[in-house]
Formats: sequence, C-alpha cells, structure tokens
Amino acid sequence: MTLEERILGSLLGGAIGDAMGAATETRTPELIREKFGGYVREFRQAPEDTFARGAVAGYVTDDFSLAYYPAREIVKNGGKIDRGVAERSVLTWSEHPEYFDNYAGPTTRAGIARLKGETPAEGYSFLACDNAKATNGAGMKIGPVGMLHPGDLDRAVADAVTIIRVTHDNDLAISGGCAIAAAVSCAMVEGRNAVDIVNAGLYGAREGMRLARGFAKKLAGPSVEKRISLAAEIGLRHCGDYERAMLELGDVVGAGLHVSEAVPCVFGLVMSTNGHPLETIFSAVNIGNDTDTVAAMAGYIVGALNGAPAYDSYYYDTIEAANHFDLRSLAHEMAACAARN
Repeated sequence: MTLEERILGSLLGGAIGDAMGAATETRTPELIREKFGGYVREFRQAPEDTFARGAVAGYVTDDFSLAYYPAREIVKNGGKIDRGVAERSVLTWSEHPEYFDNYAGPTTRAGIARLKGETPAEGYSFLACDNAKATNGAGMKIGPVGMLHPGDLDRAVADAVTIIRVTHDNDLAISGGCAIAAAVSCAMVEGRNAVDIVNAGLYGAREGMRLARGFAKKLAGPSVEKRISLAAEIGLRHCGDYERAMLELGDVVGAGLHVSEAVPCVFGLVMSTNGHPLETIFSAVNIGNDTDTVAAMAGYIVGALNGAPAYDSYYYDTIEAANHFDLRSLAHEMAACAARN
C-alpha cells in the first residue's frame, strides 16, 4: 500500500469518525439506541439536542476540521512544523465560523484569543491547577503529525508537542496528544497491528509527559499512560465482542472530554476490534459521551493502519459533498512532504 493511500485512509477515518459521532455525542449507549432505533453505523443528521444540531449527515465538527486546516498549513510550509505554522494553523481554522463559532472548545478558544492579543475569559485562573484545561482537544487535531512521520515516533512526538502547546500547554493534554500522534505514526507502517499501536501510544504518552515536564503546566489527573494500559487490557479481554468491550470501556475508562478518558478509550477500542477500519469507528460512535472526538482519534489510527481502500466510496463521497474538502489532493501533498522529510 502506498504512503498516499495510508494518509488518505487516516484523513478519511478521522473525518468519518467525527461526522458520524457528531450525531450521537453526549448521549449514553442506551439513549443512542433509543433515539436512532439501534446503534449508529452510517451517517445521520445530528439531532437538535446535540452540538452539531442542524448539520447535514456527513458534516464534520471541530475535531476533524482542526486537523484538516492545520494539515493544509503544514503542507504550505513544506511539511515542516514549527511554532509559526502551529499558530497560523489554529488562526486559519478560527477564520471559518462554520466550525469555530459552533464547536470550538473553551481551551482552544482561550488559546486562540491569546494569539490574537485578546484577554481570554478564564474564570478559574486563580486556581493552582485548572484541570478543565486537560482536555482531549490536543488529541483530536494531531493525527496529521503522525501521518507526516511514518514509523518515526520520536519526530511525531516532538512535532506534536509544538502543535499542542499553542492551545493546550499542560502535561496531561500533551501526554494524550502525543499518544495519538505516535499511534498514527506507527499505524502508517506496513505490517503493524493493534498491539504495536498500543505500545506506540504508551511510548508517546510517556515521552510527551517527559518532554512536558520541562515547560508545561502540571495538572492533577490520572496518568494517560497508565489508563491506556487499563483500556488495552479491557479491549483485549473482550476482543471480538465489540459491544461488550465498548460498554465496559465506557463504564470503566470513560469516553468524556478529559484527556485521561477519551485518549485511553481509543486504544481499548482499537484492541477490541484488532484495528478493524469500520468496527473501531462504529464502537467509538456508539460508546456515548464525547463520541465525535473519540471516533475521530480512533479513525486516524485505523485509517492509517488499513488505508483508503478499506473504505467504500459512500464514505468518501458523503464527506466531500457535505464539507467541500479535497482530501485526495491533501493526501497527495502530505505524502510528498513525508517522503521529502
């Protein structure tokens, strides 16, 4: 499989997960079944009681758009990631009100406000540790960094730190984002499997935390690395029984906004499905809580692992029609950058 096919698969997997999960976000698995007449396994229009209310089926939210527009900025910079391109990336994204106005999370909004020279509304700045900042926003946008460094986990982690710091400059968020970047980097290499991906995620979480100790805010919260291990054990125990794994992961690890829930949950789902390109995404879409973010992160990984040929044209055509992206061109340009660098 070509590098370009793996990158396109990863982009597509992230977009599918985000768009499909946007319809189920905030609900429990039981409420998802009740609302949709069963588990969601296709694009559905988001109900009026979700953040994506009014969006057509296949429309992405901040999760994938915060990867798509930064990826384009990185390509413009020849594939090189530095502080300047990291800042331009989120500023460019913020100029798209269809995504920023409707979906931007509080940590991302505050980071962008600071870049614009504005004073962000931070009501808890007096706290020693504002743990509300340890969110999964670091992981949801970081997939393209792993795509650009196939098999080079250290470069993926280093560049992920540069991107993450602009909006999520704390040790827990950095650890989680680096876990996703390393896992995508690993999945880009022929012959890798779910166990390899979990090990890469553990390495990324550990290295991200180590690097963050030198500069980032220290927040109280569970270890992302240790919770990845916990999630992977649950996934392995129920490997092949997707629903049972999904429900236990939701109950024990969680699939919420905090980075120590959403990121570890991804690895448990990947292990439970053995990296299946669609069943992993479907499990994330139906696990409940922050489904679009969990499914986007899982989609980056399994998309890289299985490549674009694993996805029927229905998925690509729906994403393109709803969002007016050009994922094929972006994948082609990213592959050229990855080959050069």
